[in-house]
Amino acid sequence: MKKIISWFTENHVAANLLMVFVLVTGLIAAINAKVEIFPETAADKVTVSVTYPGASPSEVEEGVLKKVEEAVSGLDGIKEINSYASEGVALIEIEAVQGWDIDKLLDDVKSEVNRLTTLPENAERPIIKKFVFKAPVLNVAVYGDVSVSVLKDYAERIKDDITRLPHVTQADIFGVSNPEISIEIPEENLRKYNLTLDSVSAIVRNWSLDLGGGEIKENSGYILLRTKGRKYTARDYEDIPVISRTDGTVVRLSDIATIRETYEEAERGSRFNGLPSVGILVYRIGKENALTVAREVKEYIDSIRPTLPPSIKVDTFGDRSEILKARLTLLLKNMAYGMVLVVVVLGIFLNRRLSFWITMGIPTAFAFGLFLLPYYNVSINMISLFAFIMVLGIVVDDAIVVGESVFRKREQGLPPFQAAVEGTMVVAVPVIFSVLTTIAAFWPLLLGTGVMGKVIKNIPIVVIAVLSGSLLEALLILPAHLSRSKLPTRRGKKENFVSGCLEGFVQGPFKGLLKLALKWRYFTIATGVFILLLSLGLWFGGRIKFTFFPKVESDRMICELTMPPGTPYSRTLKIIERIEKGAIVAAREAEQMRADHSEHLIRYTYSILGEQIPMGHRSSTGPMPSGSHVGQVIVQLIGSEKRKDMSTTRVTNLWRKKIGEIRGAESVRFYSELFSAGKAVSFDLTMHDEEALHRAVEELKGELKKYPGVYDIEDSYIPGKEEIGFKLKESAKSLGINLSELAHQIRSAFYGAEALRLQRGVDEVKVMVRYPEQERRRLESL
Repeated sequence: MKKIISWFTENHVAANLLMVFVLVTGLIAAINAKVEIFPETAADKVTVSVTYPGASPSEVEEGVLKKVEEAVSGLDGIKEINSYASEGVALIEIEAVQGWDIDKLLDDVKSEVNRLTTLPENAERPIIKKFVFKAPVLNVAVYGDVSVSVLKDYAERIKDDITRLPHVTQADIFGVSNPEISIEIPEENLRKYNLTLDSVSAIVRNWSLDLGGGEIKENSGYILLRTKGRKYTARDYEDIPVISRTDGTVVRLSDIATIRETYEEAERGSRFNGLPSVGILVYRIGKENALTVAREVKEYIDSIRPTLPPSIKVDTFGDRSEILKARLTLLLKNMAYGMVLVVVVLGIFLNRRLSFWITMGIPTAFAFGLFLLPYYNVSINMISLFAFIMVLGIVVDDAIVVGESVFRKREQGLPPFQAAVEGTMVVAVPVIFSVLTTIAAFWPLLLGTGVMGKVIKNIPIVVIAVLSGSLLEALLILPAHLSRSKLPTRRGKKENFVSGCLEGFVQGPFKGLLKLALKWRYFTIATGVFILLLSLGLWFGGRIKFTFFPKVESDRMICELTMPPGTPYSRTLKIIERIEKGAIVAAREAEQMRADHSEHLIRYTYSILGEQIPMGHRSSTGPMPSGSHVGQVIVQLIGSEKRKDMSTTRVTNLWRKKIGEIRGAESVRFYSELFSAGKAVSFDLTMHDEEALHRAVEELKGELKKYPGVYDIEDSYIPGKEEIGFKLKESAKSLGINLSELAHQIRSAFYGAEALRLQRGVDEVKVMVRYPEQERRRLESL
């Protein structure tokens, strides 16, 4: 160790080159680093999702979940299988045992699921992939008092332009249903012309197709043969002949049906500041920089805003990069303050040159840490920035110890080179062990498993990397600099007043107190133990609260509404409007409570019906709820620095009071935290008897409600809508009617017979043949 320290101290050019190399490579690593809001971590899970249109949760469970579970349950490497059945959708999450090759498990699951031949006929092809947490950077709202189709057209154009930006590759449209061509035929017309919905569907399918017919080889080359008759708009279908009579008369589709452009009946919609809207989610993919993505999208939105018609407006919202930018600004600000503080304090008590070289250890250590992060697959994100801020307070400690030791050796009259080497060697072992003990304290965090374990690993990797850089700088680079610096000797020392006062305190009161503590050593130890026990007592007694993952308040309030399944879209819309108005009233009341109520608290409101979008506050797995019975209201407040006397939680509580009880609602949940690690308490109940399981869940929820301070009690059971079951009578057999025919007729009439699917631009459009809406809303139509 002494030889290495002596060599670097003597060859100061090598020490300088090492410092420059660390600073330059760290700067390059910082410029090229992946910047994201939250670590994009692939869980050790494989997901299988299957769309089963028109099926109830129980049908999804029987027809899809159980068959997929049985197919994959015998595979090696599976730790746990969790399945979720909701209306029309099946989701199976397959978790691998720790250390198992997730790619191998993915291939095995694909092989087994694709081999299944017993999935329902109407179920779509299973989608099998690795589970990856992927969060959007920001949202774009295209809104105005115009039709949804107009908004969607503009949203499609804006989305295409956004994905063509230099550093943006993925954006998705949400808050609107997929387009559909609906062919609605009354039962009266079907009877009149002796038709069925399935037969009309087949006719439509036969008259709308593009089909290649091979090729003809001529002397000049090959000529392709193709039949082109694909119909893309509702008007194209009007002239399709349904019945051609011998007398030459033709009954066309428009004669018996109403054909219109519409949207899928999975009712879905969104509102921005009270106006209809269509949303765009912009993602960060691969090595894209979240801050760059947000900046480019905002600049693009600002550039197109003047070119849009007055009835169309566009704004960004839900910008998750703002909190990342604030955290990065905090780090740089704290680093600057820390460096200034070190220079000033050490300059006052020791020496200005000494304080400068010690301060240079901070950027050197951080640059060393940034240089190592890509090799451990750590990005610049909220978690790693938290680690940088945390380690900032301890990164310079070893440099201060080494620097002070060298300073004392110079005071004793030793030559610069000897003072640098001997001063470093005196404290080298304690400094190394102090760094190693700090590393040991963070080491257990590297052993975490699962998604949260992978996220938390960012902290120890950053801390260990930066501390290693700090140790390298303190033992090899700093002594070389101090050996060339003019540090005062005892003969030439000009002691200033501040350092004199410190020296007097150390040699006087502190030295006397230390002698007393050593003399009464048992009393000193007993005092330390007493303080330790007192601290533990305050914790165990509840005076000091404990939480594993504290709630971090955001500038955003969220209300999630869940009504009973089957609730009409119009009913959910009225309640969402009531919740929106409640937020505005609560904000106005909160404004009156402030000392300065000149600025409005609300920046914007965004509501979505028919689905809920993840905003970081949810941690539960499984599919996000969807259907006409769910809704979500997001209220963005002005920044916390502009409303220091009014917290988000306080405004949220006012909002909750203004809304009051919503009759018939299954749950109304409010959130104001930035992100959540999950519920404080959760239970997993398993039982073969489904009815008994539901009773046990309701009984448990009833007991939990009795505890004070327990709220937002919910379970993952999705009951589905009420249903009417059909069975054939014995007399039906004599008429030649079978159960399959009955099921297909009912499905075609009410859900619709899918004639075909066609690609129209970026949309996959279904052509559905069914009863008119007024007939489908009456039980008598059965």
